[in-house]
Amino acid sequence: MAGPEHMDNRNWKGVINQILYGLIFTPQLDDDTAAQMAAAMVERRYFGDGPGVYADAIAQAQRYDGPLTDESETSHSEQEFRDFLRRLAGELDQRRPWH
Repeated sequence: MAGPEHMDNRNWKGVINQILYGLIFTPQLDDDTAAQMAAAMVERRYFGDGPGVYADAIAQAQRYDGPLTDESETSHSEQEFRDFLRRLAGELDQRRPWH
């Protein structure tokens, strides 16, 4: 359903797709994977936009009730990916403040 946030849809969804793409060869979406990805985001390795951009996109994805895995090839289920985003958000929060 298109609401006022629909205009931002492409922006945050593109960022979420970057995260999903980063998991293409990752079989286990566990706490270690979330910690490693959060560290890479904070250090701006592979994820050059900085942790704030990713944290904001994750927050928007968590409020979105549509599919998050529909635009990228992935072996991860929608629920696995949503669980991973929740873990990743927690890892990013633990690393605040970002520089």
